[in-house]
Amino acid sequence: MVERTVGLEIEKAYADLKAVLLEKNCRIIEEEAPTFISVRQGSLWGISPLTAKKNVNYRFDAVDSGTRITCSSSLASDWKNLTIIGSALAVVVVALCLWMSMDLDALVATQQPSYWSWIATVDGYIDFQTAQMFAGLTRMLAVFLAIILVAEVVIVVYVHFRINSFAEETLNALRQSLN
Repeated sequence: MVERTVGLEIEKAYADLKAVLLEKNCRIIEEEAPTFISVRQGSLWGISPLTAKKNVNYRFDAVDSGTRITCSSSLASDWKNLTIIGSALAVVVVALCLWMSMDLDALVATQQPSYWSWIATVDGYIDFQTAQMFAGLTRMLAVFLAIILVAEVVIVVYVHFRINSFAEETLNALRQSLN
């Protein structure tokens, strides 16, 4: 949660912040002028606190010295769902690739047909060189996807802990417009 006090009347603070939000291509999803405005900002494909799709709520309260603006941000459910589903599918593919590589490695070591040996079958015979190639390929794919999964976790944690960055940026822009 972010809170700032600006030296403006509540109506003026509301109008100025709304202009800043519209200038930053936010979509207004709810408003109760001059005490509340809720916007959607960011992209489904955003990977930073400023670009990830989120909902930002601004509350305006009149105080002696002007207007207190309180902001809270939350990640959009479709951004979270896409991240969860994509990560779950990547885990499944990593597991499948590891299974395939271990099975093909066992095929090469034992020279006994296995579940995935059909991949290395050429003209009815198992080609052990092809099996080795596919084992290496699936292992590399598993490692690549595991690295991507770790990066995704880092991105989600970073975005979660810095989710109010956009709210801070808009309040700073509002403050700068006063000067």
